[in-house]
Amino acid sequence: MPDGLSAHPAFASDGVVEHHGGGILDRIADGSVVLSIWHRSSAAETTAMAAWLDSLPPEQLPAGRFLASPGQVPAGLAALCASARLGESSMRDALIADIAGLATDFARLACSTLIDVRLEAIDDDACWRFHRDHVGLRLNATYRGAGTQWVRPASAARALRAQRRYRGPLEELPRFAAGLFKGVQRAGSRAIVHRSPRIAGSGAVRLFLCLNEPATDE
Repeated sequence: MPDGLSAHPAFASDGVVEHHGGGILDRIADGSVVLSIWHRSSAAETTAMAAWLDSLPPEQLPAGRFLASPGQVPAGLAALCASARLGESSMRDALIADIAGLATDFARLACSTLIDVRLEAIDDDACWRFHRDHVGLRLNATYRGAGTQWVRPASAARALRAQRRYRGPLEELPRFAAGLFKGVQRAGSRAIVHRSPRIAGSGAVRLFLCLNEPATDE
């Protein structure tokens, strides 16, 4: 666990809920909830997928962006895999199925017939500044490397002000965890402040999934 990261309970009373069951994502419909986290890293299939993804050279990590209905997502992901010259395998199929499942959940919870799917291979600090997303709903999941870092509401103003100087309590989405965030469009100033982990110069390459409602203001 990186310096400054704190352990978190299964549930919290500050607008953040988390659990190992997928039904936790449905809690985002609660008016008081601004972040719902589905912890998935303990499953045997994610252990096998982690080893497979870690073995891939960065150029074979699928990356790209497309707009699709839930039923079209597997084909879109298969096209990204083909572009990266990632050959067919049971692990590739499992990755596509896993992302497609999250996309289906996201579309249902966002009440959207289309999903903006973004899969990125990231070797820098990306969105390193603490910020709130100017969206309605957004789902993040990291399939390889360190996950999104975020702060609890009590530390939000300090993190936004201090940015790289911030040394307060810091949380991190575990690998494979699905974090469903309410953005500013739904939660206003209660939206969770977060940032990308700092990996520039480390040689690490993250595989990061971001699901949005279509035509969001980023």
